[in-house]
Amino acid sequence: MKTENIFFLLFLMASILTKAQNNASVEKSNNNIQIGAVGVWFNNESKLAGQFVLRTEIGLYTEIVAGNGFFMAPELTLEPRWYYNIKKRGKKGKNTSKNAANFFTIKTSYRSDIFEILHDRGKGAENSISFVPKWGIRRNLGKYFNYELGIGFGYLTFFDQKYFTVFDANGPVVDLHFRIGINL
Repeated sequence: MKTENIFFLLFLMASILTKAQNNASVEKSNNNIQIGAVGVWFNNESKLAGQFVLRTEIGLYTEIVAGNGFFMAPELTLEPRWYYNIKKRGKKGKNTSKNAANFFTIKTSYRSDIFEILHDRGKGAENSISFVPKWGIRRNLGKYFNYELGIGFGYLTFFDQKYFTVFDANGPVVDLHFRIGINL
């Protein structure tokens, strides 16, 4: 009798866990700090619906300018994300915590010259806004770390330009990112 009860409880727990994985969805709120090749960011993802989040982000982006060194300036980002395969990953028993899944997004970023960390005064930050539809993946590295890869093509426009170079023109832009982060 006792062995039958143990097997029944194990079966019941396995059924509940399997059912929970099949209904995988994004987390209610998710914070992390990420660092990439062009800056450092703090972001929050807040659940809108089963597979949708609103990601808000503040950070410092970096540009390296030939002959002038580098500068860092603030960037604000707002992006709705659709983690389109989070349910599929959950059904396969893969880790979906902290929204570990593939996503589509429309990244809207505002870069400001409100303050700058400069190496040289030859070139600094420009006020600009960009709209970039992107595809990406987010995965966990253990319990506390994550990484993201993404690529997108969109449009960038500048406001009140101070520095005019070949790379600082209104128009199409490619957004490629690779970041490693800490889950908070």
